[in-house]
Amino acid sequence: MKDLNSFLEELEAAFPDEIKRTDTLVAPHKYEASAVMELFERDERHPLVLFNNLVNLKQENTAFKLLFNAFSNIEKMAVALGVEQPVRKLIMEKYYQGSMNPKPVVRVNHTGAPVKELVWREQEVELGVLPIPRINEMDGGPYLTPIVVTRDGDSGRYNISWNRAMVIDRNHLGLWMSPRHLWSTFSKYEQRGEALPIALVLGHHPAFFMAGAGLTKISQDEYEVAGGVLGEGLRVVESEAFGGELLVPADAEIILEGLILPERRSVEGPFGEFTGYSGPQRISWLVEIKAVTARKGGAIISVFGAHQENLYAHMPIQADIFHDLKNIMPAVKDISWVDSGGPLNMVISMDKKTEGEPVRAAMAAMSLSNFIKHVIVVDDDIDPGNLKQVMWAWSTRVQADKDINIIKRTQGQVLDPSLSEEIAGSAMIINATVPVGQPYAMKAQPPESVINSIGKEIFDQFKKY
Repeated sequence: MKDLNSFLEELEAAFPDEIKRTDTLVAPHKYEASAVMELFERDERHPLVLFNNLVNLKQENTAFKLLFNAFSNIEKMAVALGVEQPVRKLIMEKYYQGSMNPKPVVRVNHTGAPVKELVWREQEVELGVLPIPRINEMDGGPYLTPIVVTRDGDSGRYNISWNRAMVIDRNHLGLWMSPRHLWSTFSKYEQRGEALPIALVLGHHPAFFMAGAGLTKISQDEYEVAGGVLGEGLRVVESEAFGGELLVPADAEIILEGLILPERRSVEGPFGEFTGYSGPQRISWLVEIKAVTARKGGAIISVFGAHQENLYAHMPIQADIFHDLKNIMPAVKDISWVDSGGPLNMVISMDKKTEGEPVRAAMAAMSLSNFIKHVIVVDDDIDPGNLKQVMWAWSTRVQADKDINIIKRTQGQVLDPSLSEEIAGSAMIINATVPVGQPYAMKAQPPESVINSIGKEIFDQFKKY
């Protein structure tokens, strides 16, 4: 059975330096937890930090815990997906294969569900008992970054998505929805004057969260996709507020059950976004919480908004883009987006056979996601995740007058602070590949045959010490 605790144990065994714990008293709603995370970020370290001694929004000591940076680098992604080596390409392939091999859910009763150890209903609900953080200075209030679970009552399909939710009062949240599956389902309900039942999962195994980030098809049941990514069927149990109408993850840490209310909106934000900037205040959707269930001492997984973790949490999207791009352009060998430092840049490595392929590959990538504004295409001798190599290729294989293309009036990303209009912007393609069929300077290095024989033999001796 996979849950947050099993992940933490595996992470500590595989990469002990990637997990830190503190028993110092911290008030997350006063930015104290995120201040610690900021200092790690400035030191260019990104460990998962588990805060064990907290006060809640009511200024009371609480047994609930809080953690940041569960998704902050390749090492944690590898542990979450069961990949032995922390290699970007292997992680993308493992995620995609899991998402394409769904597993049916496993229903359990209340006694077999750890998330039912504590239950609050209706008037007992008080979000103030939770240690919900404020992360960045401009944040509009304490914020959760949960997986939101919905079930389409017409089709029976479960959807999971990663959203942000701002605390308004003891039982209300302001929820932001991008115009994708959750938004579409709620729009249908709202047109009928109906509220949409939802569950906000505040903590679980990170692979469950990753499944909520991917570009899953509307035809797929995302509970089953989550099972495929987890490598085992997701254990589910009836919700307190909606019974069998909405099943919830049995092994979650904390779950908020509620309704997205029709014809109701709330001011929400600002909030620190993956771009590294505070996103604007918005008119968002209003959620009324009807029940809260939790493990004793359950933990909230919080994404460290506007920092490295926030970008790396998009790795499942990168995996989906990589697969789709390879289908369009088989010459593509690797891509780097989230680990390129972006956050709106992508590097594509390809085995170019003819001129024009790099531009086609870049345009295909842009068509797959409006997150991608700038694309650098390199040859397959360049690691797209190694910016020193990418900059070397850019410096030595590019002439600006013929290798850089500017595309005007493209659809941009609404969170891009450089946009002068609401959504329209421009894009750039940099072709940093060696010309085909023309003489070109040879990369200077010793002969590969000697490197792979005596060179490797002696080098491996040094690795033992």
